[in-house]
Amino acid sequence: ILEALEKFPGKTVAFVNNEAMSAGAFISAMTDEIWFTPDGVIGAAAPVTSTGQDVDKTMKLKVTSYLKARMRAISEGKGYRGQVISAMIDENYELKIGDTVLKPKGELLTLTASEASKTYGTPPQPLLAAGIATDIDGLLTQKFGAGGYVVKTLQITWSEKLAVLLNAVSPILLGLGLVALYIEFKTPGFGVFGITGITLLVIVFLGNFVA
Repeated sequence: ILEALEKFPGKTVAFVNNEAMSAGAFISAMTDEIWFTPDGVIGAAAPVTSTGQDVDKTMKLKVTSYLKARMRAISEGKGYRGQVISAMIDENYELKIGDTVLKPKGELLTLTASEASKTYGTPPQPLLAAGIATDIDGLLTQKFGAGGYVVKTLQITWSEKLAVLLNAVSPILLGLGLVALYIEFKTPGFGVFGITGITLLVIVFLGNFVA
């Protein structure tokens, strides 16, 4: 998702309509602006395993170091974003702006919408949030004015739904197809098992092609 956002030629905005925790924080950091609903929260992005457990200490140091560098690179020129995301990744990172300590060492940073909107420094800059809106329409109205935008919503097509379905059942179809062909080879002539086996295998490979 980060790579897709990085390649997108237009302006990107993340809308935290509830929570942007862990990977959600990384995705938000890649965009040009981060907006929140009034009750939105973002943070707690320390690396964990796919099952949600802590990773090995040495591996955690490596991954944390990489993620912090990656977030700093994509956050250049975006105010405090690099520092804020680093504080969400590394519990030992102290987030301090001027004389104000926003996160001490020993805990991960999580921000509410109002906390992310607070301004710091001279000239004042919001900590993370570009704005707060109740919904997408409210966000767009604030940015472009009432009626100053057109929304195009991408919908999943029938062929994409078909590809998902075929991929889900392809192991079963493949097994049934091979069984049907095996029975066909064991019986004289060419009949219904051969046709069934070939049909099922064609559906399996067609599903991969469609996907």
